[in-house]
Amino acid sequence: SPYPLYDTTFTLHRLSPLYAGANAPLDNTALNQHARTLRDILVGDVLRGVHVGLDLDDVLARVGSLQAVNWRRLLKEDIWVSEHDDATIHSVDNISDTCGILIKISYERASYSAVLLKHAQGEEVYDTTMEEADGFEHFPLLLTRMPGSLRETFTKFLSSTFDTRASILHLGGTYLTDALEKYITSLLTDEDGVSIRSVQAGSMVARIIKDVQIVIGFDVPSTIPSLKTMDFIVAKEEVERLIQTGKNIGEKDTGQPHPFMAAFSDYLNSHLALDITHERVKILRIACGAFVVGSEGKIKLTNPAYIEDSTQRQATRDLIENLIEIARGRTIL
Repeated sequence: SPYPLYDTTFTLHRLSPLYAGANAPLDNTALNQHARTLRDILVGDVLRGVHVGLDLDDVLARVGSLQAVNWRRLLKEDIWVSEHDDATIHSVDNISDTCGILIKISYERASYSAVLLKHAQGEEVYDTTMEEADGFEHFPLLLTRMPGSLRETFTKFLSSTFDTRASILHLGGTYLTDALEKYITSLLTDEDGVSIRSVQAGSMVARIIKDVQIVIGFDVPSTIPSLKTMDFIVAKEEVERLIQTGKNIGEKDTGQPHPFMAAFSDYLNSHLALDITHERVKILRIACGAFVVGSEGKIKLTNPAYIEDSTQRQATRDLIENLIEIARGRTIL
């Protein structure tokens, strides 16, 4: 089965540490109990003496009755990919082989999901604190794909159960451009940190990045309602050329870490007299063959076409790790 992070549009959230209890790790046994409790809430059972049924919105009213609620530890991608047996994938003995918690809520005619993510390299990236010793677990990034009423019920359940708080993770335009540039750099750098040769680079960019769409908005007075957004599409054949042009610009400006955006900005300035670095111009969304990410806190990651495509998988992992850092508040947007 495909890795759960791919080919799904998720809403991004910051998530504060979860209190699971001292000496009570969130293993699959504990998660099964939380799944049963959430299911009782969703079907309208009683929680702590209070009836807490879900208020159905237009979406949930059309999906039929609730079929199942499943919580389980999410395997790291390299382990998931190497396992072809669903029973092995869904049965996790070693928490160190996991990078988060996967939640699926299945109705008759639709399924919804959430993923709580931590750093793939494990808990050692966090500072040792009394909180961790006292039963807190860190999953800084929460991804959800749910209609509004279900998301609200789910996040309230997390809050009441684990004493945590979820908030939408809005992304600035600087992050969006950084994400694209870092992804391209990761693709075009080998395991030894050496840039790959130009012909191979062009082929890889065309195959993985493909066309690049950049949507910009304008912070202008409401008296100009017709000017809201503009979409620009850079054909895949032109992406590598812009990267090389931007590198030439960077040779003149050693502080220029974004060759693609430098060349793109220069092109718009020259041909449209449009300065996308102006404070009233906002980059709202960047989409390419590898991912789509929006300032409103939405992301979609593309499943690599080939299982053995380790280069794209690593670039995607780097993107996710950076989002986790942002969710933890370690990176300034």
